[in-house]
Amino acid sequence: MHSRASTRPAPARRRTRAMPLIAALAAGCLLSGLTACSGDPASSAGNVTLTIGEWSNPGAIGFTEELNAAFEKEHPGVTVKLQQAPTANGAWQQLTSSMLQSKSVDVLAQFAPTQQGFAPSYTNLKPGGSAALVASGQLVDLKDQPFMKNYDLDRQQGAVGYKDGIYGVMAAEYVSAGAVWYKKDLLAKHGIEVPETLQEFLDACAKLKDKGVTPIFAAAKEGMQGGVWQGIMNQTLMAGRPATDSVKVSSDRAAAFWQKKQSWADPVYKKISEQYQKVVQYLEPGATGVAQQTAPGVWASKPDDFPFLLDGSWDGAAIQQANPKLNLGFFMLPGTDDRAANRVAVKPDLTWVVPKSAPQRELALEWLEFFSRPENYKKWLTSTGSLSTQPAVKNTGLPWMDWLNSHMTDSFQLLTVPWAPVGASLDAAGPDLSKMAPVGRESVDTVLNRSARAYRTAVQ
Repeated sequence: MHSRASTRPAPARRRTRAMPLIAALAAGCLLSGLTACSGDPASSAGNVTLTIGEWSNPGAIGFTEELNAAFEKEHPGVTVKLQQAPTANGAWQQLTSSMLQSKSVDVLAQFAPTQQGFAPSYTNLKPGGSAALVASGQLVDLKDQPFMKNYDLDRQQGAVGYKDGIYGVMAAEYVSAGAVWYKKDLLAKHGIEVPETLQEFLDACAKLKDKGVTPIFAAAKEGMQGGVWQGIMNQTLMAGRPATDSVKVSSDRAAAFWQKKQSWADPVYKKISEQYQKVVQYLEPGATGVAQQTAPGVWASKPDDFPFLLDGSWDGAAIQQANPKLNLGFFMLPGTDDRAANRVAVKPDLTWVVPKSAPQRELALEWLEFFSRPENYKKWLTSTGSLSTQPAVKNTGLPWMDWLNSHMTDSFQLLTVPWAPVGASLDAAGPDLSKMAPVGRESVDTVLNRSARAYRTAVQ
């Protein structure tokens, strides 16, 4: 959920003319493992700058820099400028606003708004964030672009679709809520298998603690322990439902909240919160002082302590960079004691969009075509640890993905929070886990009742 602590440009020169790519150039050319050909006069249009905006993430940024170099090689006279900022402390939001206001960005990374961003008309809610860019007509509709055929259009529609258009390329999906990294050798040393039920996870934590090992590390300064609550909630609410029902479960719950038929104070959320408390009692005592940007590196550098890390699957590259020798594993927290209910929930994530104000719109579309080539997209998956959104491109064989690749057949889309007006208090979106014991000092009832009141107030 959320935490009270803060949380994940020069203008381009005018391009005289953007020429289309020649499709035949895609075959048989490699540069640093990326599909590229050089010396193509048809794609050269003078000295121009293409500006890409992307939030900081070691794997994603490293790939984008390599891709940009290959793109420049294929497009003589083109310079690709990468603008980046961390998501912490609002830095990315500030950079995004600056680039859009100055009309200086050509391809921009956004978090997929999903259909939650577009509430039904009866709510009278206006879209916010990236959904507002879509609804207000500020983004280019990419639905009919040839490179979109590489992607699953239903998933793209669910991530960034609006009415009859698709306003971005959802390039990354991750496991976020309930995501757990683990040190394979450390678990093996203590005779512990990857748990399949919540009780098995709690038993593993108790055993580790008895042996003097602190079980769980997390950046509680920025609320990463909230993934435990969300993971338990997703598996609880989806229990017994097919994966295809996830959007319906989200929309039905949102409607029930809006109509005051359900609230955060309902018994199901009390049970979820009590289960959450059982897990986070094993959190490292100083977790509230740990920042998300540094957590992967700190955790990886201590191979004999902290078997578990609460962090999204996007941070695999950062962990491995910090400790290449670490025998790294990953699994989804089993949020219930029903093995069948403990499924993987995936979250649509990084989505490339092209603002209509882009100085180099045609060149931006060429860059997206270049990114979307299967050979290049495969390298993106390897660099970022993303789950594939291209049906013809399988998930990578990264060693830490062994568990994940064997548990994806019944995965479902992460449930979204109920609709709330822009500007509603943070409590309206769910319990403030920075205040709930044992991380905070307040009881489950106090936190949930405050959230229930906040939601009612927001939608009156």
